[in-house]
Amino acid sequence: MFRNDDGDEDERVATSAALRHVLVFQLKLAADALRDFLLSPLSLIAFIIDAVTRPKVEHSLYLRLMLLGRRSDRMINLFDDHADSGELTIDRAVDEVEEMLRPTQADVKEDDRAPGER
Repeated sequence: MFRNDDGDEDERVATSAALRHVLVFQLKLAADALRDFLLSPLSLIAFIIDAVTRPKVEHSLYLRLMLLGRRSDRMINLFDDHADSGELTIDRAVDEVEEMLRPTQADVKEDDRAPGER
C-alpha cells in the first residue's frame, strides 16, 4: 500500500504513496459524510411516506433507500472492502483520473525544455 513495488524487505514507507493514500481516504471520508448527511433526513421522509401509504415491500421507499445506501457504500469503498468487486469505486475513479493526467504531465515536461533541446 505504501511501498514502491521494488520487493525490498527493508523498504521504508514511500511518502508519495502514503500521501496519495491519505488524500484519497480524505476524499472517501468526505463522500461518506455527505452521503450520511443526505440519507438521514431522506430516511425519515421515506419512513413517514411508507407509514402513511403502506406500500407493498417491493415498492417501499425506505427499503429502496437502504439499497441505495448499500450501493453508495460499495462505491465509496471507505476501507477497501470492495476493491475487487469490479464495480465503480472512488479508488478506481481516482486511478482513471490519474491515468488521464499522466500524458498531460509528460507534455508539460516537454514544454518546459528550452527551444534548442526539442
